[in-house]
Amino acid sequence: MKKIFLFLSVIWIFSACSSDLDLSPMDSQSELNYWDTEEDAQIFLNSIYADLMSAQDYLYFNALSDDAYTKAMEEYRNIASGSYGTANGVVAGVWSGRYEAIRRTNIFLNNINDVEEITEDQRRAFTAQARFIRAWHYFNLIELYGDVPFITDEISIEESLTLERDDSGTILAFIYDELSSAINGLPSSYPADQSGRITKDAAIAFKSRVHLYNGEYENAAALAEGLLGDYSLFPSYADLFKTENELANEILLSLQYIPTFREHNNQYSLIPPSLGGYANFSPLQELVDAYPTINGYGIDEPEANYDENNPYQNRDPRLSATIIHDEYTMKDFEGNDIVIGTSPGDEPDGLNFSSNSTPTGYYVHKFYDPMARNQVNSGLNLILIRYAEVLLNLAEAKIELGTFSQADWDATIGAIRARAGLQGDALVFPGNDQNLLREIVRNERRIELAFEAGHRFFDIRRWEIAEQVLNGWANGIKTDDSMVDDGYIRVDERNFDPAKHYLWPIPLSERDINDNLTQNPNW
Repeated sequence: MKKIFLFLSVIWIFSACSSDLDLSPMDSQSELNYWDTEEDAQIFLNSIYADLMSAQDYLYFNALSDDAYTKAMEEYRNIASGSYGTANGVVAGVWSGRYEAIRRTNIFLNNINDVEEITEDQRRAFTAQARFIRAWHYFNLIELYGDVPFITDEISIEESLTLERDDSGTILAFIYDELSSAINGLPSSYPADQSGRITKDAAIAFKSRVHLYNGEYENAAALAEGLLGDYSLFPSYADLFKTENELANEILLSLQYIPTFREHNNQYSLIPPSLGGYANFSPLQELVDAYPTINGYGIDEPEANYDENNPYQNRDPRLSATIIHDEYTMKDFEGNDIVIGTSPGDEPDGLNFSSNSTPTGYYVHKFYDPMARNQVNSGLNLILIRYAEVLLNLAEAKIELGTFSQADWDATIGAIRARAGLQGDALVFPGNDQNLLREIVRNERRIELAFEAGHRFFDIRRWEIAEQVLNGWANGIKTDDSMVDDGYIRVDERNFDPAKHYLWPIPLSERDINDNLTQNPNW
């Protein structure tokens, strides 16, 4: 069911073959007999799918927010703490990676019309997929860096050294045009053996996201509303993220993985050492506190009846579906029930018990894959776009427009909460107070989409609340070892300067070789 990426294994095999083979570079126009057959086009197209997002960025972008902390990925941690500069490896790596990917899509689009052994319908669908991918890359670039060089053709190395930054508004208009073209050319579905390809509805959902991020709420709402009824929320939130449910109707687009041939090792950073993990990515107390009680009230509200001595009782079920906490019962790799202890002194999973254990008192359950090879090499797909996000896009857009109604609540936030298992007042429309609704939908995005594709990282930037949530200490569990922070352990001191940190700097390595690249403010 994941044959889309099997062609990648062909590429990897070629790269490992003897130098006696007369093979041309895949991303060059000098190929001896490339761009002749459908297989040629498929191989190249599949390779640019792999550029959408790395598994590493998928996970660690979340550690750049107030949701998580990484103890060993230093350059991500430095961004989160505000102690980074123009030479930061993540800042430079994302820039170069996105432009390398754009170059590959440009090559594909320049050559797809030369392929004779495909139908015009195939050519149209292949082209539309590449246009979506190129728009995806440019969207990420302007979100992170603002104005960036805008390239839609193959250029020489010499030309690349003279590029200037183009206005992000111009690039945004291009993104909309690309996505409109993609929507017109993409099929609604594919044969079962091509599961994982970009569909028309995935492009519509992504375009809704782009409009939402840019405050174009009418367009965002209209696009999201057009998908209502065509998809459904998977019955179990916890089970949605399991391998056996990767074809669930809720999922519009995922990074595709397959055991042995294409795997990621995110699980090593997520699970307790008793299961073979390292806890390099750990949820923060701030995220745990964001989950309401089962009746929908925040833990600081009297109606919640929250008990700080039993903090995980009667909480939103998505908390335990997402985060492993103290006295957490789960299945090990043999299917046996085990209890994870994360309190100080608990062996081997307790807070800071060893270099492998959690520095916050929490681990991640959301992407737990009991079928992972060697416990950590997982073939679990990583979801990029799903129907719940579409519903949240619709809800947020209508709230900002001031048109959010009881019917909208029932179709969006109410439905998402009901699927999660919330009860009572949590499902009742709270009325038309825009500030209250805004607070609800923002928190709902946080907990519903936790640890998925960096949503929280981008949300706190577009809402311009990063200086509120990324200044001061990030905390872990309550230990009462200190009277500061009400006894919650201090994990990492964060600093976010709104005068500079809302845009990443243009990498030093790029400006060293191209004097035409100007720098972002205060960098």
